[in-house]
Amino acid sequence: MTGTFWQVETPENIVQGELTLADGSPTLEVVGQLFVERANKVEFGANGLMRGFARGGRPHDRVLDWLPRNIQGRLDDGTLVSMVGAQGKMKPPHDFRDFRYRQEFRTLRHAILNEHVDDRTTYSACRFRVTGPIWYTQSQDAASTADGGVVTVTHEGDSCLIEFVPADPMTMKELGERVLSPARTLASIVSANPTGTTDLHVRLVAESPWRKVFEDDESTSRGRHELLDSTHLTAERFARWIDFRAVSGALDAAAIDSGHTTIQTEVLTLAAVAEGLHRRLFDKKKRVPALSRGDLKHARESARTAAIASLQGLDRSDRDALTDTDLTAISDAIGQAMASVNEVTFKTRMSDLVGMAQAAIPDIVNEFADWPDAVKFARNMLVHQGTQPPGEPLDQFHDLLIALGYSIAWVLRTVLLVHAGLDGNTLRNAYGNFSRYTHHIANVKDVLSGSQYAAYGDTG
Repeated sequence: MTGTFWQVETPENIVQGELTLADGSPTLEVVGQLFVERANKVEFGANGLMRGFARGGRPHDRVLDWLPRNIQGRLDDGTLVSMVGAQGKMKPPHDFRDFRYRQEFRTLRHAILNEHVDDRTTYSACRFRVTGPIWYTQSQDAASTADGGVVTVTHEGDSCLIEFVPADPMTMKELGERVLSPARTLASIVSANPTGTTDLHVRLVAESPWRKVFEDDESTSRGRHELLDSTHLTAERFARWIDFRAVSGALDAAAIDSGHTTIQTEVLTLAAVAEGLHRRLFDKKKRVPALSRGDLKHARESARTAAIASLQGLDRSDRDALTDTDLTAISDAIGQAMASVNEVTFKTRMSDLVGMAQAAIPDIVNEFADWPDAVKFARNMLVHQGTQPPGEPLDQFHDLLIALGYSIAWVLRTVLLVHAGLDGNTLRNAYGNFSRYTHHIANVKDVLSGSQYAAYGDTG
């Protein structure tokens, strides 16, 4: 599709170009300088053709050239078009008979036809399809988010669509982070398959036409086996997950992200995600509930004062005197240590999470002698003490990490499913018929067998 294009910030600089909206990869190529590149120095002749060019520039110049840009245009048939977050640069000349200067933009966040928009434009509604479940089907339904947004499951032909109307209009970035991402995450938690969203449309204002959003394809192929089918992906659960994302900081997505990395990194990441989720799910839990913030501040100041007074009263005739800088550092260290005195321990956090999971799936950590202690031990060993417990074979600790790599992920998935409102009977039936769960139990039992971390010792 050919037309004229310009950068929103410099509308006077209009160039000719061609936009390609192939599914999943919108691209733009223009003839001329839509923006003046810092890294590529070009010499033009009187006829406007290139006489020569030199690549180079400082790293800072190349970074500035690659910054996302808002581009608008008008196609030859009069259709308005917008490209948001376009990143591009000079296209190397391949035809020495054509010395016109070209720029190509092969990275676009999204493109929209029939509207002039940019990255600050807000939208009153969006709709999309969820991909990944074997077959997404759901009866028409609606539910509200805590702030007054509305999630609706609608049908269009054979397609089942999710429509969301926020309480206040959102930018495309906000829709992606606060609506599309949690929808994908919930679908993946429920189905235990990779999931995506596709066929995204937006409305600028209520009752305005739906506009298709052309963007990189984030759809996924249909899964072969599911933990739970799509009947559990209700409007109410999507609304609940949109609310949860506002406090989870995307830790729900991190909990099910099976990144291919070393087992040490995987366990450390899962342990950190578990702690973060606990802080959000049990945010009001304290070690001493009766201890107020004022009480804690008083205790901290008292501890500082007492410690400094005690140190100043010591006979230091046989060693260097403490300077004011030393005393300030000691006072600060005591204050920092006391600041977390009312925080529950890491092991308590793991106990709360696994208790929530066991309420639905009683056997989920049966193969461990003490699951919270094992997670705490592995995390502390990796962070503070090295990679091998003193006097313990390296293989045994490595086996513990493998077992925890399986187990923490399943505990967190179960916690998230319970938080999504799935009941224990539904989950027990699903887990019992899902081979990846039953295989994880068998694998954990095998790798822990005979170790101090196993519940039953050597099973032979």
